[in-house]
Amino acid sequence: MVLITGGARVGKTKMAINICKKLGNRVLYIAASAPSEDAFDKERIRRSRKQRPFNWELKEAYLNLGTLLSEVGGQYDAILIENLSTLVSSLIEHYGYSEANNNLRQVERAIVEDVNSLTSAARRIPAMVVLVTNEVDICPPSADSSTKALMEILGRVNQQVAALSSEVHIVFSGIPLRIK
Repeated sequence: MVLITGGARVGKTKMAINICKKLGNRVLYIAASAPSEDAFDKERIRRSRKQRPFNWELKEAYLNLGTLLSEVGGQYDAILIENLSTLVSSLIEHYGYSEANNNLRQVERAIVEDVNSLTSAARRIPAMVVLVTNEVDICPPSADSSTKALMEILGRVNQQVAALSSEVHIVFSGIPLRIK
């Protein structure tokens, strides 16, 4: 597994695409988000489509990614999963986080279990899995509870995936730096 992290719009996807191109022609691109009518999500997927080769297969999914990897991992040279922050955000919504329910720990446990399944499958399949994530920023005190929950859980997920990855890169202003 390879993890690529950094801020927004710094070149993480470009780096991930270049890594996958070197691994072979059979590549699966997983847009790890809930199928959405959200214009921002659609634009993000469209922009990445312009960057990646047209022969790469695209799947939009956020549930049961470990199962998906186990089922199709032998068919590809590489699998690019973008973006863990979008994945976590979709899972927070899926598991019904709400400040009123005070269920952050329960939601966090469910998401960590999902990510455990994903990383376990990624380590078992022959395809190299390249994951893109956003680095967690300092959470302003004025942030709403959903933003705080996302930053809390994403920070933990990023640490979990980084610990299991054979390589970790951070990208600053288009310049990658290997940190593991």
